Amino acid sequence: MAPTAPEFGPDIDPYAPYEPQRDCDPEAKPGLVGFRDLVLAAYPGTTNMGISRACGSGGQSEHKEGRAWDWGVNVQGQEHLADDLINWLHATDRHGNPHALARRFGIMYMIWNRRIWMANRPGAGWQPYRGANPHTNHIHFSFSWAGARKETSWWKGPSAPDRRQRLAVGMSADGRVEVFHAAVDQIYHTYQHEPGGTWSGWRAFGGPASAALALAASPDGRLELFAMNGDTFMHRYQAKVSAEWADWYAFGGGGDHLAVSKNHDGRLEVFASNADGVHHRWHNTPGGTWHDWRPLGGPAGARLAAAPASDGRIEVFAMNDDIFRHTCQTDLAGTWREWVDFGLGGEHLSVAKNRDGRLEVFATNDSGVHHRWQNVPAGDWHDWQPLGGPVSARLAVVESHDERIEVFAMNDDI
Repeated sequence: MAPTAPEFGPDIDPYAPYEPQRDCDPEAKPGLVGFRDLVLAAYPGTTNMGISRACGSGGQSEHKEGRAWDWGVNVQGQEHLADDLINWLHATDRHGNPHALARRFGIMYMIWNRRIWMANRPGAGWQPYRGANPHTNHIHFSFSWAGARKETSWWKGPSAPDRRQRLAVGMSADGRVEVFHAAVDQIYHTYQHEPGGTWSGWRAFGGPASAALALAASPDGRLELFAMNGDTFMHRYQAKVSAEWADWYAFGGGGDHLAVSKNHDGRLEVFASNADGVHHRWHNTPGGTWHDWRPLGGPAGARLAAAPASDGRIEVFAMNDDIFRHTCQTDLAGTWREWVDFGLGGEHLSVAKNRDGRLEVFATNDSGVHHRWQNVPAGDWHDWQPLGGPVSARLAVVESHDERIEVFAMNDDI
């Protein structure tokens, strides 16, 4: 039966580009050796027909660069084994990624039983192969250079949990809901055609790949989207209320997490974390130009949440795996107090406002969801209390139309 695959997240390698043999270096590359050993262990009775080939033999072949392997499996009597491995490599994973493991290994193409599948043309499926060798007694695997060098995700292993906020939802001034999703290549966008009505299809929206997202409305109702990955920070906004969007422009360097809140006079203020702590910049005037970035201190690489208190002062919450800190404006002029301890580290956090103006913070760790709240609007804080729910969950917290707080928590299982 097929090998056992690790539990991967949604991020995945691109399809391997076509990189034909250019030079001769027949030493077996580590990705091919690892793949060969994995397959032979999973399918006893099949054979190794070789990785390397002499430079002077035959024509062009990735065997001559040590990045092709022939798996000895015969169409007579062993076709079911070949189909089992191919189906394993080509299966769509639980995140919707087609040909998932072929991509994670870096397989460039496969030839089997007079057919060829090429990763640079995945939609074409298996095509007739008219080479001199019909490949009925073996499957030929050619790997990209990344796969051959063990630089793909199969060999690097599942990435650390991605705690960036990849989804942003907002409402245009005309009441239409707009949704943005940060994928591994760019951001995608869908929206209601009319309030409460039908939805557009998902459309490419550009912007940085695998970005954290934050969305807010300017005082005039124009939506503004902020997108940041580890390398870059970009900003895009509606050029007109409930209308078309201006182009992306650079907003800063890369970082880990971000949040946006609104000052008492409507000026947006953006917060971003990186290895140096938390930084912020803000509108100089409502809907106007932006002040330069300024350091705000706080924990490094923190997940962030920000919201205005009932008196208009912004409060910021920053949590990494080890610590949880809190700061707030001391006045409406934008002076900030020192960070104070707010609890232990955790995984995700969110903040909402009760009907009387009291803020309430929710955070998750490996024991579930916990929360604490202001005892009076803009006042001191109650101790943390357990709320139950799934462990290590991602959170979304919203205020319903009757001003009740509703909490949604999801992990990889529930």
